[in-house]
Amino acid sequence: MRNLKLLAAGLAAAASVASVTACAAQQSAVPQAERQPQRSFWSQLHPDAGGTGQYLFDSLDDITPGARPSGAFRPAAALVEGTVVGVEPGIAYASDDDSPTPRVVPYESAEAAIRWASVVVRVDKVLAGKLGRGHTGGQIRLRVEQPTGTTLDGLRQSLGTAGRGLFYVDSALARAKRRAASPQAQAYQASVHIPIGQGVFIEEKPGAALVAPLTDENRAAQLLGDTGEPAATSASATPSATSASASPSATADAASASPSARPASTGASPRSTATGASPQLKAAADSPLARLRGRAQRSACETGTATDRSSC
Repeated sequence: MRNLKLLAAGLAAAASVASVTACAAQQSAVPQAERQPQRSFWSQLHPDAGGTGQYLFDSLDDITPGARPSGAFRPAAALVEGTVVGVEPGIAYASDDDSPTPRVVPYESAEAAIRWASVVVRVDKVLAGKLGRGHTGGQIRLRVEQPTGTTLDGLRQSLGTAGRGLFYVDSALARAKRRAASPQAQAYQASVHIPIGQGVFIEEKPGAALVAPLTDENRAAQLLGDTGEPAATSASATPSATSASASPSATADAASASPSARPASTGASPRSTATGASPQLKAAADSPLARLRGRAQRSACETGTATDRSSC
């Protein structure tokens, strides 16, 4: 009997140790999963391949609504400031949609060779030009390719990092090279806008450096110039490698353009507080997004397409 009691006690102790071990393993697994960084919204939509081929424009002035077309390139129809509020399935094709007769397939179909997601942008203000068809309820849907390996659920879970920014756009229907092969594709073209010249410039969180998620880093640095840097670091920043007005050759890499002749920022020197403006308001006015907005508005004023003429 004594041996049976000892055996029972030993089994109970072993079970207790196993239970504690399992709980410890579960507790250590949870923090490890929580420590895995969530990919930001735009990093998931950033194309894997770098930019290739010829540049059809040299600066943001060239894609401003009302800018003179080059023949090979038409500027945007509208410049909007907006906030990303959602992402939806757009349209999927069984082959490249530039093929003569692209076949539409269900969005999540295994046959889908290319998927175009619709990024929903709340239009906070139209800064220049005019939006086309598909501008409804104060929103536009931006056609953006959904790269292989990403999911709509993953994009939706990261919407908190999508931020707000400036979008150079035109109606997809207005830019269509030919009539869509199916009524479904025609309806889709009429419902979305496309980013002209990959012209999407995003502030993922207030005061952060701007990102141009649809283009490669060198090209983004060329187009943004010093406006991509946070205001807090502008005092120590070196001049931008390429200013907004730089005009490198069509095939030149951004790094080969001549340096900007002006300082990286006008916000480096302390400003007078005689007006009584709060530091918070000054910081907001000096944010990278505010600086890019000001630059874009000046360009729109020069072309005569600014919607708020009082800003000119």
